[in-house]
This record gives sequence, structure tokens and C-alpha cells, in this order.
Amino acid sequence: MKPLGSAALMLAALLALTGCSEVKSGFEQGKREGMIEVLGAAAIAEAAGIPVSGDLTCTVQPPTGGDDTPVSCTGRTTNGKVITLTGTITEAAEVTRSDWMRGDFTATVAGAELFRRNCIGAC
Repeated sequence: MKPLGSAALMLAALLALTGCSEVKSGFEQGKREGMIEVLGAAAIAEAAGIPVSGDLTCTVQPPTGGDDTPVSCTGRTTNGKVITLTGTITEAAEVTRSDWMRGDFTATVAGAELFRRNCIGAC
């Protein structure tokens, strides 16, 4: 078998790095989605004084630049009022902690603004 030339080695390294980068990005996006569903529901329930019925349904977009991750969530309170949570996640706790997220978040219940925060969870 013939040894790989330097160009082939560089291409192989680039492909490996690209693959790892995509996996890391996908993992980070999934982590942020799960965290915002749980932490967002808890923050809304606490601020509104009304529990969230089931889970929030959140869509976390790929980062727009750096670590800024747009997020949009919907759900309902136990008494049927529509909940929205929108914003941008800029930083999230390590997966072993998963107890806070920083960014710019706005929550509404039945169309009325409930809160604007720059951190959700144990900040």
C-alpha cells in the first residue's frame, strides 16, 4: 500500500475536523433545546404562578454567529392559556450541570408579557 501524500493527509484531517465540528454543533444544539424546554417551563411556572401543562415544544435554530442560538417555544398552562418563550441563547451550563442558560428571553402567557430575562435557571 502506498503512503498518503501531504495533500491527502491534509484533506483527511480536514474531513475529520469537519465531521467532529458538525457532531459538536449538533450536540450543543440538542443540549440547548432540552435545557430550554425544562428551564423555560420552570421559569414560566414560577413567574406566572401557574404550572405548565406537559413540556414546552421548542425549536432551537443553528447558531447565527458565535454561540448565539435563536430559540422559540410554545406550550400551555394547566388552565389552557397559550405560552410562548422566545429569544437567543448565548451561553449554557455544562451538560453535567444543565441548570442555567444566559441570553435574551421573553415569555408571554395569553399574549401578555410575563418576563424579560437575561438568564433562566440557577443564575
